[in-house]
Amino acid sequence: MVEIKKRIKFLMGKLLKFFLLGLLVLIIMNLLPAFFYKPEFNSNKMLSSYVKGVYHMHSTFSDGKGNIEEITSAASSLKLDFAILTDHGRPNLGSSTATQWRNGVLLVGATELSLTSGHLVAMGFDNPNYIYPSEPQEAVDDIRDSGGVCIIAHPFDDKIPWTDWSVKGYNGLEVYSSYNEARRTGILKILIFPLKYAINSKYALLDTMRYPEEVDNTWDRLNQSSRYFGIYALDVHGKIKITDKIQLYLPTYRSMFELMTVYVKIQSSLNQNSDKAAREVISSFRRGAFFNVIEAIAPANGFDAYFIDGISGKTIDMGSGCDSPTGKIIIRAPFKFKTNIRILRDGMQFKEIKNNKEKYLEINITEKGVYRIEVTVPGNKFHELPWIMTNPFYIGLPSPPPYHPFNDNPEVLVRRSLLDLGINFKLEKNLNSRGEITLVESEINKKIIRFYYKLSKNTNEKDYWCSMALRQDFDFSQYKGIVLEIKSDRRQRFWTEFRSKGISDNSQEFGYSYSFLATPNWKRISIPFNMFHRVYGVKQDINLKKVVSFFLTINNGNAYIGTEGVLYIKTIGLY
Repeated sequence: MVEIKKRIKFLMGKLLKFFLLGLLVLIIMNLLPAFFYKPEFNSNKMLSSYVKGVYHMHSTFSDGKGNIEEITSAASSLKLDFAILTDHGRPNLGSSTATQWRNGVLLVGATELSLTSGHLVAMGFDNPNYIYPSEPQEAVDDIRDSGGVCIIAHPFDDKIPWTDWSVKGYNGLEVYSSYNEARRTGILKILIFPLKYAINSKYALLDTMRYPEEVDNTWDRLNQSSRYFGIYALDVHGKIKITDKIQLYLPTYRSMFELMTVYVKIQSSLNQNSDKAAREVISSFRRGAFFNVIEAIAPANGFDAYFIDGISGKTIDMGSGCDSPTGKIIIRAPFKFKTNIRILRDGMQFKEIKNNKEKYLEINITEKGVYRIEVTVPGNKFHELPWIMTNPFYIGLPSPPPYHPFNDNPEVLVRRSLLDLGINFKLEKNLNSRGEITLVESEINKKIIRFYYKLSKNTNEKDYWCSMALRQDFDFSQYKGIVLEIKSDRRQRFWTEFRSKGISDNSQEFGYSYSFLATPNWKRISIPFNMFHRVYGVKQDINLKKVVSFFLTINNGNAYIGTEGVLYIKTIGLY
């Protein structure tokens, strides 16, 4: 028995040695290519009609390591023209107001909003005096209304994916997210990433990436019904969080800026006034007049693509379209290395040119469709990755109709009123906030409710709020939703909320809410019950038969401390 145990112990020791040796060989095999990898050489100058920059990064304004001095210094060292800052918030006031020229780089202030359906990046908007809503459609509407551009962030992220594809009016989506790619890489690559990064940061970062098939297919599908640009996103934080107390300060901003870039077409050189320069860059984003590059494979200086209308002879930039279904796609590819050029129409391969050496190509187009271009580098270690990805040309397709917010001026009939001249509504608030519900005469001599509020809190209070509360039992099950006719003394977001008993457990109450925007002009809006979301907890079916209270609320979820104003209400009803 003793001999058997010794034999087993001896064999286990041998197996462990073989395993460790095999693991060491595997690690060495994974590390060796990093010593030899080099990007392809491109000595071309940037075309004067383009500027190069980086998109999606976080700073000390939220959860990033670096401040704007470090970020712009890193961008400047690589001779980048712009960097787009996207710190978390609704909005992040520090990040969204950070636009400036610094270290010779245009820092464009933007923000990344956390919404009920995922994350949305917004740029080019005027900062509101309220907190942007958490509902995706309402957030898009507000941002667009203030001149902004909306981009769905990391739509297929494993942790925070985008879940509501019914939303309309956004401008584009991230078709590559390096942060998302890194999170999906295998365990061995994750474990040896710091070693590989120390040897060759470009190789290490590229080795975490794969072709973005899922999001590209979604992008192509979406472009069949509207126009959306696609963008390469870094989502750089300047650190990797291991635990709450342990963080690795890699990859650095500079190494991430070497990974992926965006080449934006501009009308003229960037203005020395940072706000004007930022508007120029954002205008190009809005039009989709840019292409994306994996810079760690090679710089794409000198590349260009455009469409020449076969009837008018006009030049059509990426992101734009024309009525004519005929013309030519022009591709300028003045590179010393070979490229594979793939042209897609409506998401399917239209033409592929392998091992291309031509510096100028003309591709005849005779059918309408959505055309875009992908370029790969066959001689490169990462030949399967889309080195260059353009935005689409919309050939022979009509422009999409103007977008209108989903609930503006609905033609709905109020079937039941919840407004009894303010008699049943009571004021509810936190200790230090102030409020008052009164009746006033409207311009047509009709009684309306005047809801005054001023938000405040003391040091012992976490939340602050002011509500018009109606606490009684209702059956909403025969109706589609809520209809409101309101105006405010200022642009301000409010919540319409109700609480109901659980479907399977009537001893519990669950809260549901949806926000609405009031302006100084009267407007009538409708909110379907299927748009309401749980205030806390996971999504579940609403028990509309057993509603026990109804509220119109302003609080720390949609307004800043000290906010003061008046909401006027003509109608609160069901339709």
